[in-house]
Amino acid sequence: MPKKKPQVRRRRSTKSIRSRKTKPKKSRPAKPTLKERIARAKKLEALDAGKLTFKLLPRASASDPLRNDDFPQTFIQEISVSLDDPDHSLTLTWTGPNAGSQEAGPFRTSPGAGLRGLNCDDEATSRRSGSKCTPKGTYPVQGFQRRLNSDSRATYVTWFMQRRGIALHYFPIVPEYAASHGCVRLESEHVARLIQDNSQVDETQVVVSGTWTKPSKQWS
Repeated sequence: MPKKKPQVRRRRSTKSIRSRKTKPKKSRPAKPTLKERIARAKKLEALDAGKLTFKLLPRASASDPLRNDDFPQTFIQEISVSLDDPDHSLTLTWTGPNAGSQEAGPFRTSPGAGLRGLNCDDEATSRRSGSKCTPKGTYPVQGFQRRLNSDSRATYVTWFMQRRGIALHYFPIVPEYAASHGCVRLESEHVARLIQDNSQVDETQVVVSGTWTKPSKQWS
């Protein structure tokens, strides 16, 4: 009979032994608290609020082509922003001899999404610095700027709460839910320019009202 070959025991490679060993879990960094996230948001507000604004002169020029011919006698008296989904509509109320012939809307916008965990429908919360909510209430127009410091895509800026960096402005992304850092994003660049060219500092009022709906994703 043929002799059986002796069985050779295979040594387990150190690699396979190591692979079975549980790898030490990396400790995850602690999630920032709401207080820390608000403090971080305040820094962003300060970035936008820190630039000097300009006041438009009461005469039409090549730099403000959408200004009506009767400005400042005819101007935008009120800018009404509704927080209701999905359009968050904005309408313009004009005053003066030629008020009836001006564009009034409604126009589509997107307001602030708020910090994760905050309810921007609460008026006090919406006004809180660092909340990333669009503040409810009535505010005078405070000045104008060509673009935001924090994002060059945001153009034709009309301030109504500059200390918090809150304004109306054009932005290329305007979804059907609250998405901004607190400003009111305007879908139409034409409308953003129309507002900037026909509003008066301290005379034009911005009214923010309606029911804010929490979006699926808020700012962290």
